[in-house]
Amino acid sequence: MAPRFEPSRLIIFIVVFVDLLGFGIMIPMLPFFARNFGASAFEVGLLMFVYSLMQLLVSPIWGQISDRIGRRPVLLLTILGQALAFLWGGLSTTFISLLLSRVLSGVFAANISTASAYMADVTPPEERAKGMGLIGAAFGLGFIFGPAIGGILIPHGPEWPALAAAGICLLNFVLAFFVLPEPRIHPSLREANRRKLSWTGIKSSLKNPRFFRPMLSFFLITFAFVQLEITFGLFVLDRFKLHERDAGFLLAFLGVTMAVVQGLMMGPLTKKFSESVLIKVGAIFAIAGLGAAALSFSVWSLMIALIFIALGYSLMNPCLSAVTSKAAPAGQQGSVLGIFQSFGSFARVLAPLTAGFLYDFKMELPLFSALIVVGLMLAIWLRPSAGADFVEKV
Repeated sequence: MAPRFEPSRLIIFIVVFVDLLGFGIMIPMLPFFARNFGASAFEVGLLMFVYSLMQLLVSPIWGQISDRIGRRPVLLLTILGQALAFLWGGLSTTFISLLLSRVLSGVFAANISTASAYMADVTPPEERAKGMGLIGAAFGLGFIFGPAIGGILIPHGPEWPALAAAGICLLNFVLAFFVLPEPRIHPSLREANRRKLSWTGIKSSLKNPRFFRPMLSFFLITFAFVQLEITFGLFVLDRFKLHERDAGFLLAFLGVTMAVVQGLMMGPLTKKFSESVLIKVGAIFAIAGLGAAALSFSVWSLMIALIFIALGYSLMNPCLSAVTSKAAPAGQQGSVLGIFQSFGSFARVLAPLTAGFLYDFKMELPLFSALIVVGLMLAIWLRPSAGADFVEKV
């Protein structure tokens, strides 16, 4: 019998997509907005640091609340909170006010983890990978269309992307309020479906070579990619004297390339090559792209570099997730992947300040730093280690 289609999956996909659309509009334009207040690159990094830190700290709290009172109330509250945070940011007239709006946005940014738990609630275990794939697709689409919309809006005023993001979040709140039901699931299962951040689990993963290598690698590539993400807008503005709109379109181009690679190429490639081979090849592509971007002399050469970066990241990211998932014991994939994602969260906390600090010294330094970090990740996979045979065979 064919699996029954669950309409709630489509609904939560739309809710996450609209939510990430607002995020994708705001984030690439944030450096330009902050520069209106005389912010340095380090202070731009500080805006993302406080956001990621609050998201990391508060996300488990929202998860526990959603276990007790349900996913729907938490999603509605956090979506509305994001709208208010974006509105605050758009109306800010000082850097401190903008910084506080990012703190508030980080507090309410836990709706993605709650949305993932919602998807787990409405998806049977045998279809869980497909359900989480929908969440990933919503992420990708939000980051494709968001920067392009932000780039179109910002010439009308640096506050417009933030105000548009607030409006989109308000529309999302109305959509979710009327069409998003509470999953009908026993409270004990609801709690079990939520990915938990466990310090004990993290310590045990660090001691287990089957988990340590892919999780550390995920931390490193996230750390590298966030450095690019934070400083990219400033880089194209300072190096090529482009407008903010052009930066948005270039980021959208990067997102489209990543979507094409992950959507059309990953299936055939994983049938022919092991994950470890694709991770190494992806690292080589990323290193070449980051180096080319740092040394780029024209917009066209930068676009070619972005293609290499997109190829590299699109090969590494899903393969690292797959290796981790396959190494997890039966019945523990959810908790292991939760720990895996926490490594990325830590990287998103640390990378913004590093990128901003380096950019203030020389604009190419964050790109070279990212190159070195990916090089370290490649060295990890080139070096034989305990558990490598297991990874190759799964």
